[in-house]
Amino acid sequence: AMVSAVWKRSLLLVAGTALGVNGLQGAGATAAASTSRHAHAFAAPAALSGVAAACTAGMQYRLPGSPVCLRSSTPRMSDAAPAVASESTAFDRSLAAILLAIEQGAEVDAAVQQLLPQLDEMFIPTLASRIDAATANNADELPQLSAIMAALQQSSQQRFERARDQLQTLLAAGEINKMDSQLCGLIRKDELDAGFLYVLFKNMEDCQKSGDEATLRVLSHLHTRVQEELEKKAEPALALLHKLTRTDDAPLRGRILRHHLVPQTSVRLPDGSELPLDKPKAAQVSPSAFADAVASAVDKVLAMPLDRSLILSTTEEIRQIAKEARVVVSETYDADVLEEFTEGLTPVFARAPRLE
Repeated sequence: AMVSAVWKRSLLLVAGTALGVNGLQGAGATAAASTSRHAHAFAAPAALSGVAAACTAGMQYRLPGSPVCLRSSTPRMSDAAPAVASESTAFDRSLAAILLAIEQGAEVDAAVQQLLPQLDEMFIPTLASRIDAATANNADELPQLSAIMAALQQSSQQRFERARDQLQTLLAAGEINKMDSQLCGLIRKDELDAGFLYVLFKNMEDCQKSGDEATLRVLSHLHTRVQEELEKKAEPALALLHKLTRTDDAPLRGRILRHHLVPQTSVRLPDGSELPLDKPKAAQVSPSAFADAVASAVDKVLAMPLDRSLILSTTEEIRQIAKEARVVVSETYDADVLEEFTEGLTPVFARAPRLE
């Protein structure tokens, strides 16, 4: 249960990542993940680095000198939630650019590599759906689409191998402080992608199955530190959503929401007393910014090629946080602000399916 919770906490990090642009382009569709209770979101314009599509051959990534083995598999697109329709235009433009480069004489691999920076997070899931449709209809475009997917899968394989080597290097650091320092360096230089999170998760999963508690504790620490460092890099509204989705205690979430969403009217002094401010200080996160972060997170989750039950449970978690935030907004702001907050979230949750 602990490992599945860890992976779901990484789910939205994969969906809309704050890992940075470098190393994010060209990886495959996001891996099917275990269901659990939490998720968190970082929505950024960088392309999605998915974590499984390259592993169609059942590849194994074993850390040398360790019993830990990573086994990855391609998600089943037939079980996935439907992609957000608004992504199709961006997909069509990117696909047309790749096909044009191929038509002008470029090799498929070269054409894909050239266009990687322009691929958004929904390109590969949409390409997979297009391939499914082309296969069913025996369409003429099937060979080219399949070749493009193969090129992207090869890029994913390289990402996984790099992630395995990064994790191996971190584990060989010898002490926690040194390992943390190396990890912060990787994040600071935007050298970690979502493949690293998947490699980390699968190794944690195998440690749990084999009863290797010592290694599991170290890997869990790495995962926590990744979250903490990425939270520092995120926009304030996204960092707040991230923190809330990894907080189990509802009263604590309420206190966190009030700390960030409510304007500051006083300053706490060293003796514990409160000094009133002549002019309230603006909230760290405005209600509208938080609503935008929530809406973006839900859209990203709905667009991910994952098992529908995982999509449902994740969106319900975010829906609950939105309800808690609305209570804070209603207690603090006037009716116009509350209405704007509500209207900002109603459309996205109307699109999100509900748990029965």
